[in-house]
Amino acid sequence: MKEGLIERVHGLGYWRVNIRPLRAPASLLTLAQCREVVAKSSVSLRGWDYPHISKRNDEQGGIENAGDFVQGWCDWHYHIEFWRMYKSTQFLHYKALREDLADDIAGKPRGPSFGVGTSVYTMTELVEFAFRLFRTGLYKDGAQIHVTIGNTRERQLWIDDPMRMAFSYPRKTAAPKIEVQRELTAADFETEPMDISSEMVVELFDHFGWTVDRGRLQDDQARFYKRQF
Repeated sequence: MKEGLIERVHGLGYWRVNIRPLRAPASLLTLAQCREVVAKSSVSLRGWDYPHISKRNDEQGGIENAGDFVQGWCDWHYHIEFWRMYKSTQFLHYKALREDLADDIAGKPRGPSFGVGTSVYTMTELVEFAFRLFRTGLYKDGAQIHVTIGNTRERQLWIDDPMRMAFSYPRKTAAPKIEVQRELTAADFETEPMDISSEMVVELFDHFGWTVDRGRLQDDQARFYKRQF
């Protein structure tokens, strides 16, 4: 991995996603299988995959074996992230907030911010990814999805969709980090991913003092799945 990339992510606002089995698997994955399940389960709905599977091996990205896990990373434009799939089936992903990397986003408020639309898309993707991992044969006894948004103190929620009305007053959080998690059984993984991701988004926005209509949220997610932005 590129030197200093982890420290750079930690210095920004970021998503931290940890998916881990509720019960230790009967057998470990090989490193080849670690690569295979991530590549097979990667979600591509908006022109950038989740997690990103690098096709290169240079200063902008790569994939490598590292002991008991495979890791992929990217440092390109608005995309700074790295992921690890462990032989134990635990998955870890860090992704810097685009809001902290781009100053030319129309309507973005001054200071630390957190975009509504981008957040809905990311939560939808990461839960869909977990469901796809289950379909490859992982997490037969269930899994925990633990999502953390780091460096959130005084971060402001903002409407990054020009078709929606802006908030009438700033909605911020004083928490240094926000955590949302779910424990899913094998039966839960047989339901619709949006049933889980929409609940998690509602809980996420509650930290900013915004109660979002879950029905409208799921309508937005359904259009996202159809790539109707």
